[in-house]
Amino acid sequence: MALPKNYYNFFDLCKAEGINPNTAKSAVGDGGLDGIKNIAFFKPIAHLFREFPKGMRKQYGILRRHYDVWKQTGQVPKVSSGRPSKWTGEEKNINIPAPPFYEQFKAGVKKANSKATQQVTVRQVIYLSMSEYMQRHVSIFGVDQDGKE
Repeated sequence: MALPKNYYNFFDLCKAEGINPNTAKSAVGDGGLDGIKNIAFFKPIAHLFREFPKGMRKQYGILRRHYDVWKQTGQVPKVSSGRPSKWTGEEKNINIPAPPFYEQFKAGVKKANSKATQQVTVRQVIYLSMSEYMQRHVSIFGVDQDGKE
């Protein structure tokens, strides 16, 4: 896999910054990505480099915008960790094949959303339906309003 176009090659950066090519080769040869930290010039941004396979070898690159921001401002750019997790880990997934009534259910949710100010997803309505069913049939499930026995 070639280095993406929005990445700078590590060795090209070393050449542009006047770092000895043998120093760069020995740094990544010994430690790979961790070896980049051994070069004092790249130490602040070493964690931003990524590894890309190229046949039997590996290429190392950094996003152009990260490097450009660092060169212009002298500050290491902050990298977003991404969108927060939707689930907390306490949820359990229940897979139920429901071909006979799933389309009707989706149509009902769509109709309810067209009239409501607060939109709900099909998953939320399924959860609500299951919860209400369990509350109505306490003799079967043995749970009260709060979900406790």
